[in-house]
Amino acid sequence: MLLSDAQLPPDLLYKLKVLWLCFEDYNNEKGTLPFDFFHRVPNLEHFILQTCSGVKEIFPAQKPQVHDTIFKGLKQLFLNVVPDLDWVGLEHTWVQPYSEKLELLQLYHCRRVEKIVYCAVSFINLKELQVVHCERMVYLFTFSTLKTLVKLETLIVGECESIKEIVKNEDEDGCDEIVFERLTLIQLNCLPRLVSFYSGNATLQCSCLNNVLVTECPNMTTFSLGIINVTSFKNIHTSIEDSDLLLENDLNTVIEKSFHTKVRMHSPYSIVMFFCIWLI
Repeated sequence: MLLSDAQLPPDLLYKLKVLWLCFEDYNNEKGTLPFDFFHRVPNLEHFILQTCSGVKEIFPAQKPQVHDTIFKGLKQLFLNVVPDLDWVGLEHTWVQPYSEKLELLQLYHCRRVEKIVYCAVSFINLKELQVVHCERMVYLFTFSTLKTLVKLETLIVGECESIKEIVKNEDEDGCDEIVFERLTLIQLNCLPRLVSFYSGNATLQCSCLNNVLVTECPNMTTFSLGIINVTSFKNIHTSIEDSDLLLENDLNTVIEKSFHTKVRMHSPYSIVMFFCIWLI
């Protein structure tokens, strides 16, 4: 009733910054959000859509007529248990100015979503990305999008059974190095088909990376085909043994050692990769 009541004072929700919508059964033939309502919350910063069936897309390809007044200050987008969602729509031209302002993006139990974006998108302010229980997700984004994640601090991916790589290598464009000045945490959990984080040759510079957790990724043999330099920690603690493994400066070497250690100690059907990297 709140979303559809045209008799509400136009400035009633003007100062609202956090909106949490939960639709058990959202009846909309187009499968889109009620954009006629969002122009009433021009200062919205945090939007949570949870337990909502019937929504097939967050941002439609064709911009709504009220697009100039909606989501202009959006910083955090949470999509939790949206079972009918096919795509988010952050790659659409009219949406990209909002994508550049996002600081946190979370997808939980969005089982039909195959990619976060379908073309290169700039996420220059994104600090945290979480993708969990997205069964059809094959990869998160391409190399072009990866290059824009200059402020990323936390990356968490878990329970996505179709993911083979986090970053797809298809558009390097001659770039030989990417610098992540703020990335401190990477967590990869229960990804049975994951082979590598990134299959390209570019060097990944992660000067602040001090915590890496990889669990139940039995097919992961390398982090990147190129070099990933991490300089903010000195050793690794594993679940296989109590002693520390010294890290030189290349995470690929660490993963390879850890993987082969597990191969020697476990059968191929019970391999579980687990290692934590902590700042000392």
